[in-house]
Amino acid sequence: IAIGLFWNADLWWKNALLFYRIFTVLYTTVFTNSVGFLTGIFGSLGYWLVQQEVERGSQPWYYYIVVQIPIYEFLPAIGVWVGIWFGLRKKSKSSDPAESTRETGEEKIVDEADEVPIPAVYREQTTELPVFALLLWWVISSIIAYSYAGERMPWLTYHLTIPMILLSAWGLNQLVENLPWNALREKKAWLGAGALFIFYTSLVSALDTATGTLPFLGKELAQLQATMEFILPALVALASAVGIWWIFRQWTFKETFGLATLVFFGLLSLWTGRAAYRAAYINYDSAKEYLVYAHAATGVKDVIAQLEEISMRTTGGMGATIAYDASAPDTGISWPFVWYLRDFTNLRSFDAPTRSLRDAVAIVVDAKNFDKIEPVVGQGYYRSDYIRMWWPNQDYYGLTYPRFEEMEYPEDYPCTGIFSVLKLDKNTDYTRICQVFTDPAMRAAVIDIWAHRDYSQYAAVTGKTTLTATTWDPADQMRLYIRKDVAAQVWDYGIAPETSEEIVIDPYEDKTEIFEAVQSIGFEGMSEAQFSAPRGIAFAPDGSFYVADSRNHRIQHFAADGSFINMWGQFGDATFTDLPGGIFNEPWGVAVGPDGSVYVSDTWNHRIQKFDANGNFITKWGYYGQGEMPEAFWGPRGIDVDDDGRIYVSDTGNKRIVIFDENGSFITQFGSTGMGAGEFDEQVGVAVDGNGTVYVTDTWNQRVQTFLPSENGLNYYPYIEWEVVGWYGQSLDNKPFITISDDGMVFVSDPEGYRIIQFTSEGELVRTWGDYGFGNGSFAIAAAVAVAPDGSVWVTDADNNRLMKFVLPQ
Repeated sequence: IAIGLFWNADLWWKNALLFYRIFTVLYTTVFTNSVGFLTGIFGSLGYWLVQQEVERGSQPWYYYIVVQIPIYEFLPAIGVWVGIWFGLRKKSKSSDPAESTRETGEEKIVDEADEVPIPAVYREQTTELPVFALLLWWVISSIIAYSYAGERMPWLTYHLTIPMILLSAWGLNQLVENLPWNALREKKAWLGAGALFIFYTSLVSALDTATGTLPFLGKELAQLQATMEFILPALVALASAVGIWWIFRQWTFKETFGLATLVFFGLLSLWTGRAAYRAAYINYDSAKEYLVYAHAATGVKDVIAQLEEISMRTTGGMGATIAYDASAPDTGISWPFVWYLRDFTNLRSFDAPTRSLRDAVAIVVDAKNFDKIEPVVGQGYYRSDYIRMWWPNQDYYGLTYPRFEEMEYPEDYPCTGIFSVLKLDKNTDYTRICQVFTDPAMRAAVIDIWAHRDYSQYAAVTGKTTLTATTWDPADQMRLYIRKDVAAQVWDYGIAPETSEEIVIDPYEDKTEIFEAVQSIGFEGMSEAQFSAPRGIAFAPDGSFYVADSRNHRIQHFAADGSFINMWGQFGDATFTDLPGGIFNEPWGVAVGPDGSVYVSDTWNHRIQKFDANGNFITKWGYYGQGEMPEAFWGPRGIDVDDDGRIYVSDTGNKRIVIFDENGSFITQFGSTGMGAGEFDEQVGVAVDGNGTVYVTDTWNQRVQTFLPSENGLNYYPYIEWEVVGWYGQSLDNKPFITISDDGMVFVSDPEGYRIIQFTSEGELVRTWGDYGFGNGSFAIAAAVAVAPDGSVWVTDADNNRLMKFVLPQ
């Protein structure tokens, strides 16, 4: 304010009044928020400064220079140089004392250097050019500042664009004012402008066809087509060039160059308008546009349209029960659905899918819950996949420039002829920059993106399959589930097929019971009787039990009544280094032998460790491998010991069960990858009953398989298998364990189904219990299950970090 008043008080206060009159109305929300006046001045700046540490978007420093400005603001980017030309030219003239001052008494003043009439508005000293200097400083400082700033986003580009537009306009105004328009009208400048227009457009068309397959290279169909597409615009360009020469042959260079520049910028303005219209009204929600960043995709509108139609046709209004995912940490699909679903009167949000959602006619789910929703919807819902939010193609990340050090390039390097003396750093990726200029196919692909937002050629050159509307990446996915009985009511295409059977969402529902845990031990922590993702649990003959405290990398030992006894273990990564016993990396499985020895599957150290009942280390075996040797494990999880002391290891990654004696000596193995009998796809839990029958949770084949040993115990044959309606997801947590009670009951965990399922030894369903939650009858992740000597059933709840004891009715 002080500088403004000092500079020109009369002019400043008028502009200030105009500005603050608008500012005050808007930022106080029409005088309803008086604090808004101050937050408008300081609050927005404070928010902006905070965002620099967040570095939202994590764009490279060249984001505006290489991406945004060339794609959208090419006109002012080129026009800036016109402004610089005239600004420096006037500055050089003003240094001549004879030219520094102009007379102001005449109606027209003639510039003696170029004999151009100068309007009265410019009758002042030209020694200083504050407008040019200000705009040039504004352009340069904005580019540097916003390229350096932590937050770089497409919507901030206009901060760089405004000064560029003003400087371009200032420069083009100098050009217009310096042209002798009366003389040009007499020389039929309109005819020359038309010829220039034809020349520019035909030349660009010819060059555009030549960016792909070059013309005159052969007689193949594609080569002949490229030649023909080049010839016509090239001939038109040549003919118009002759016409330009004829029209302009008596013009001065200044007149010709000035008119050619104006026609060029006229064409650029049309092209810029085309880009703006396309971005605002055609591709406004398509990630083909680089302005569409973290933007709701078309799938959002498609889902909303379906939900509205379903609700109107089933309830006559917006009363249908709709559930949407609001799970942390990024609130699921709450954005933008919390707004678009605001008119639904029976709207429900959820953090984790539970069976209570089955009364919803439609469920909208975020990608993080794809696996967890499947046990809920079962076979009772139709599924459709959509893109919720997407970002533009980000292959511009990681562009670097070579270092100027002498080194010979490989023969196949695309820029050998250009950068033959530069060092090739294998850790950089500047070869992609060179490819744009040296590879015709890549050059044509980039031009297609720039001119038409067409990614098909680029996809062909790069081999990418993620550049279509349905496969676009980067993007956030979502799913819409519609209950089948509701879908049948609103089916528009003929009569929906009748079915004599009621649609069953969960065939286990009739056998679902409600049990409360009679005892619960632990919560999240690192002290005794505290856990971090507890997994396997195993009972000793004396009734005490051991728990694999997985992410605390230790084993905890409890008495039969649940009181803490001791614990052992610490973290270490033995994947490629041999570490001593007692070092764990997420142990998942634990088992107890007939003699009380404790066996642990040290999962991500890819080995088995043996301890005595007190946790003293005895021996270990195994290493990371692809099953090339019996001891070559890949993520062993389930483990059990039979009455003879033989150890059964579920080598999950290698799709096999491996059997060892009590000292770790190999006995036999069975299993392979596949879907057939005796084959596995992510088998996890393993258990052996008193008869020697082996039970395996074949997770991704969604079944339990049992195996009978041969007489000598060296071969195992598939016996009975049964389907498990569960185990849908393929997350790292959805790994089911299994145990066998003394009376032959089979218990399996359904981790992301939040329940335990009980079968007979022949696979007949007995009961299920559990649901998502934190109460005594609920689980967050039902990890493992074991039966105590007294018949009680214990479950490790991995996400709630606790052990739960259930006493079941006979």
